[in-house]
Amino acid sequence: MVINLAILFVGTVTNPFKNGYFQGPVDAPLEASSACPGIYGKGAYPGYAENLLVDPTTGASYNAHGNNERKYLLPTLYDPSTSSCSTLV
Repeated sequence: MVINLAILFVGTVTNPFKNGYFQGPVDAPLEASSACPGIYGKGAYPGYAENLLVDPTTGASYNAHGNNERKYLLPTLYDPSTSSCSTLV
């Protein structure tokens, strides 16, 4: 559920006025945040995470660092300049 909320949040942030980047036909637009579902690291595909960092204390996977040494697992976004999914790891 947290991942779904994160995807909705990213979609809102990247397209607050409903005129942001879309992939595909105009009548069935795909937002930048939903163009790469289930991908969290380079070489990944839905269902296979591939290269993620692992926190040695908790064993949890992450792909981004935040404030106060917090670690996050963020979904990828579609990068129109490279026509591929852009990951942080």
